[in-house]
Amino acid sequence: MHNAGPANLGGGCSMPPLKAFMDDTTIICSKEDETRRMLTRLDVLMSWCRMEFKPKKSRSLSIRKGKVDETMTFTVAKQQILTVSQEPVKSLGRWYDSSLKDTSRGAETLELASEILLAINKCGLQGKFKIWCLQFMLIPKLPWPLLVYDICPSTVEAIEAKINKSRRKWLGVPPGLSDVAMHCPKAKLKFALKSILEEYKCGKARLLTMLEESDDPVVKTVQPSLKTGRKWKITEAVDEAKECLKMKEVFDQTQTDRRGLGATTAKWWSKTEGKEKRDMIIDEIRNKEDSTRIQKAVQQPQQCQWTNWDTDIQRSLTWNDIWHMAPLRIRFLIRSVYDLLPSNANLVRWGKKDDPTCPLCQGRQTTEHVLSSCKVALSQGRYTWRHNRVLQELASVISTSKG
Repeated sequence: MHNAGPANLGGGCSMPPLKAFMDDTTIICSKEDETRRMLTRLDVLMSWCRMEFKPKKSRSLSIRKGKVDETMTFTVAKQQILTVSQEPVKSLGRWYDSSLKDTSRGAETLELASEILLAINKCGLQGKFKIWCLQFMLIPKLPWPLLVYDICPSTVEAIEAKINKSRRKWLGVPPGLSDVAMHCPKAKLKFALKSILEEYKCGKARLLTMLEESDDPVVKTVQPSLKTGRKWKITEAVDEAKECLKMKEVFDQTQTDRRGLGATTAKWWSKTEGKEKRDMIIDEIRNKEDSTRIQKAVQQPQQCQWTNWDTDIQRSLTWNDIWHMAPLRIRFLIRSVYDLLPSNANLVRWGKKDDPTCPLCQGRQTTEHVLSSCKVALSQGRYTWRHNRVLQELASVISTSKG
């Protein structure tokens, strides 16, 4: 009995007819009789090893002239193998059916995210603990289906909109809080939250570069085709990242912080390869996303006034900080940075009040005015009253203990 030859993929490319990964075996043949001979040969080998196939867990897919042939069936171990038209199959986290399209997978991923968000919302935890569940239970589930399926960025943006809506609700901030507040790593108040859209773009870029640099001759010969819709094209994004890295090498290294010249080691595009080169592309795409957020922040002068705070030091809220902070304190911190506190100026802007003046100094009462700029409050010691009271208590205790 002769084995089947390599499967002809067209364009001078061929693939071995048999591929196996752990306990999964895939047969790819160009002709019907070759497939049947391969199945018969495998059945004999499994019988010799005192093992057997499970046809109920197997599926077959026959394609003729680019269309699925539902009449073609195969058998193994004297049992018929179901076709994907009769019952879809899931392999390595990806569903295969007779449509050969991923049109419905985006809606299924959106529905999965909505169901998990609803389940997290129904639990009796505090808002910050729900945020933790969202960050480490839902978000790790989404990158894989977004990677293996051809899902357009519009669907990913819809998923991120639902996630951000739940985040605002659980943090106790208004629905109008900008997305820049949660995802921008250069903001004055930095959160340890991930953006699904950014992870989606980085995952697609990593997959494309891995396929382009694959050691498999078939993968290297066949140009990879990843469909990401019209709004954002992965090939253009990766090419732009490569050009930016080449231009950085032409411009040479520039100093961007207070460290001296030569304190950092530069990575040059022409001297890297493999995983290091892919990581440079991913970092460049993340930098592009950060630049887009900064541009959006500049266009929001009300909430993103921190873009003009040159002398302020950035504060990063880690999960350890969030655990030890009261929910009301987290809420106040976010609202004060992004000017969402109910000052008189904001109440007038929101249509809740007619007079924006401060009742103490008759100036315009903005958030900055209330927190640090009111002259009357400063002269009366209101900004330092709590601090001074703590010091007075400490001083009285120390003087009593000495006496």
